[in-house]
Amino acid sequence: MTKNKERLFNTHKDEVIINYMKANSNEKFPFAKLSKLFLKEHVILKAKQIAHRWWNKLDHRLSKVRISDKEKSYIKSWVESHQKARPIIQWNELQSEMKTKFGKFHSRNDLKNVWYSYKRYLSRGNNKNNIDNSKAKLSYILNDDDIYKYPS
Repeated sequence: MTKNKERLFNTHKDEVIINYMKANSNEKFPFAKLSKLFLKEHVILKAKQIAHRWWNKLDHRLSKVRISDKEKSYIKSWVESHQKARPIIQWNELQSEMKTKFGKFHSRNDLKNVWYSYKRYLSRGNNKNNIDNSKAKLSYILNDDDIYKYPS
């Protein structure tokens, strides 16, 4: 038997969040108040869930355009330079700096995706030296230098 699971957010909930944020954008702790508002409707949504939805999907300032290569390069260099000073990455700082520099307001998730994708790429060691080293290791393990010559 399969269990029907209702989606966490739907168009009605999104509209409630958007309308509330339009009317109360300068309010202190708007997401906590929204959470209480939903609770009155017997809908359990935590303030953090609402905040993530707002910052990554619903905020009207968000750019729908893909991140360019120039922007990706900027994200990588910004995170690398700021991570030396403090280990916790301030994504909201990067987000506002990117808006100033490039004129686009990308979601925090998009910025994180660029950085962590790059970090995975580096951790895999995707460069020519590592590929050559792995060929040498394979050759040593198989001891087949005389049988098969690797293409250059």
